[in-house]
Amino acid sequence: MARGSGMAVHLGSCWFPAAICGLVLACAAGLHGCADRSGTSADADMILKLAATRPRAGAPAAYPYKTGRLSFPKDEGRHTLLDLPITLVEWHALYAHLAAEDGSRYLLFTTFVSFDPVEPLLRGKFPHCIATLVDVTGNATHHHYSMDNLKRFADGHADDETAEGDRFRWKGPGNPFEYDFHVAWKEADFDCAADLDLKMVKPPLVLNGTGYVQLPSVNSGYYSQTRVRADGRLVVNGVGRKVSGVLWVDRQWLGLPTADGSSYCYDWWGLQLDNDQEAIMFRIWDTRTRKVAASRLEINRADGTREPVEEFTLEDTPRGWRVQAPEPGWDLTIARVCQGHPDGGKPTKTFVDARWYSCDVQGTVAGKTVGGVAVAELVPGNPPAVSAADVLKALGGQPKAR
Repeated sequence: MARGSGMAVHLGSCWFPAAICGLVLACAAGLHGCADRSGTSADADMILKLAATRPRAGAPAAYPYKTGRLSFPKDEGRHTLLDLPITLVEWHALYAHLAAEDGSRYLLFTTFVSFDPVEPLLRGKFPHCIATLVDVTGNATHHHYSMDNLKRFADGHADDETAEGDRFRWKGPGNPFEYDFHVAWKEADFDCAADLDLKMVKPPLVLNGTGYVQLPSVNSGYYSQTRVRADGRLVVNGVGRKVSGVLWVDRQWLGLPTADGSSYCYDWWGLQLDNDQEAIMFRIWDTRTRKVAASRLEINRADGTREPVEEFTLEDTPRGWRVQAPEPGWDLTIARVCQGHPDGGKPTKTFVDARWYSCDVQGTVAGKTVGGVAVAELVPGNPPAVSAADVLKALGGQPKAR
């Protein structure tokens, strides 16, 4: 089936190199201009509703917090060549749906990427930091990235910082799962600064139940903090606005590749619903056959427990997608509120033609009406391949601690 044909694809759940998703997107160039919001509210009401979620019973209240094979705050910090899997590349990717007091709606994406052990291989190919602001109300998208090495990607806890002062940092052992976030950049005709206080309000979704995924080409650590409250200030072109919203943290670390390259691309979604559920969903395409090779849907239930969905149907529609699953009774539409380019215009050229979108979600779960928001990441091209032989050469023939 060709992508975008509108046909339904019946998907069974199995793992594939989804761990590459965050890194590939972190390297994408920007999208300029938003359009085609017909049929969606494109307003801030749902974001404010989601932001009002109170901490759930069972939400982690202290460090250390252990779940699956992970321990927090340790696994929020840098992994090393001495860890298993041997870690070469890792990142925090943050997706914030924000609403301002005047009703304006935004999607702010930022990621901090560390690949010190293989810096000679990836220097100039992948940014260490990327930030993109989608102004849904104002029909504009602004993009920034930096190839400069990070100032810090700390051990033992979350503390990422660029040379320019952009940061994602824990608030210390006495404030578990609370963070300080700042990002700012300037262009010739645009400037932006965001300062947010972040607090996780339910347990993280630990992928595969353990937080570790054995993939055909690489081992990966993977968890998502699917519901994080965000409050702070956003300044755009000198105009400051108080903002509130809901944020998603995607956290991955990748090991030594066991295969040379791949011929796959992917579509990925992060859904946040007003029934206090969230979900990761993705499908992997074989670029040679143009068929879906693998897929995944995992739900973080309202009580913070994980629910893998074994069978679901994902259908492309003119304005987005429809997902149906007999268990847990899902029938949801995911509608883009931002096309990523002006009416009649062409999408901006990006790294492997990547795109991401701010979306509205509507439908039913177990017969009850739900709404929500989502982020969609679409990567139709192949990322540059890095072989195991190249990595071992860069490491001097064998793994060494820094």
